[in-house]
Order: sequence, then structure tokens, then C-alpha cells
Amino acid sequence: MQAYTGEQVLWTGKPVHRTILSRYDHIAVPLAAVVLAVVGYFAVDETAAERPHALLAMVACGGLLLFLAGSRAVQLRRLTYVLTDRRLVVDTGVVWRRTRTQPLAELDVPVVLPERGGAGTITFGPVDPRLVAAARYGAHRIKAVPLPIVLTGIAEPERVRALFAEAIGEARRKQAAGEPDDSLF
Repeated sequence: MQAYTGEQVLWTGKPVHRTILSRYDHIAVPLAAVVLAVVGYFAVDETAAERPHALLAMVACGGLLLFLAGSRAVQLRRLTYVLTDRRLVVDTGVVWRRTRTQPLAELDVPVVLPERGGAGTITFGPVDPRLVAAARYGAHRIKAVPLPIVLTGIAEPERVRALFAEAIGEARRKQAAGEPDDSLF
């Protein structure tokens, strides 16, 4: 985590629940299971020399699914949100840390999307739901399209939304009044 010299940290957070499979994985996982079943079926009918290849394919597909779930779990565990009096910082990454910073005056109105268990996702302005799904895991881009900043799994989302709304309003007032911004970001 980086130092916030000259800034007041108003809130820090992490996702309270960690959904490992996204909505789109609910299609990919059954499809992979069908492929594994078909490969396994044909492996039974083939000669004994061919079976190791089918078994290797099944183990590789299963290992790939476990790797995907494990890397997402680690990424969500390391995901951190920091709200200062000047900016929002999203810190993520499995191997290399990636930090995304957005000045508060540039953020749109915070919107809460309710999740199960009383948690919520906070977006800034209206956002395409497909981009929200990708950004929930800390992704920054899909091809060349930058993703919106999305805070997922936030406990007490309405309280946090109100805190963001107040901080964004204050940052815009300072910007409109022409107060100098001595931050280094």
C-alpha cells in the first residue's frame, strides 16, 4: 500500500464476500464439464494406448478451471479500495500490483447495486452491466476500452455511497472555488 502524504484517508475497504465464479463462468464451467464427459466417453472406447491422452486432457481442463478460480480468489483477497479527500485509489493484482487512481472531482454520482447478504456494488454513474462484471475482478481494460471503477462487495453500501457523495461534492466545490491542488498524482 502506498503512502498518502498530504491527504486525509476517509475510508478504506475490501470486498466482504468473494465470488470466485462470475455469471459468465456459470456457462463456461458446465460447457467444460460436457467436453470432459465427451472426452472421457470416447477414451473408454479407444485402445488402452489412447486413454492417457484423454485422461491428460481431462486433467488439464480441470487444472485450468482450478487455476482460474484460485487466481480470482487471490486477486479478490488482495483488492483494496482507498478514499482520500482528493482521490479514489483501487489497488489490485495477483503477481504485480496495479494501482488505479481517479480524482474525486472527475467521478460521477455514486450508485449502489445491491448484492446478496446486504453488501453492494458501487459504480459511478450509469454503467453497462457487462463492464461491471469484468471490473469486479479488478480488471482495468477489455482490449482497448478502459473499464469503469467499480467497488464490489462493499459492506454497508448506502453509508459508503453517502461518504463518497459528500467527498465528491467537497472536491467539486474546491475545484469550482479555484483552490490549488497540491497533490502529486
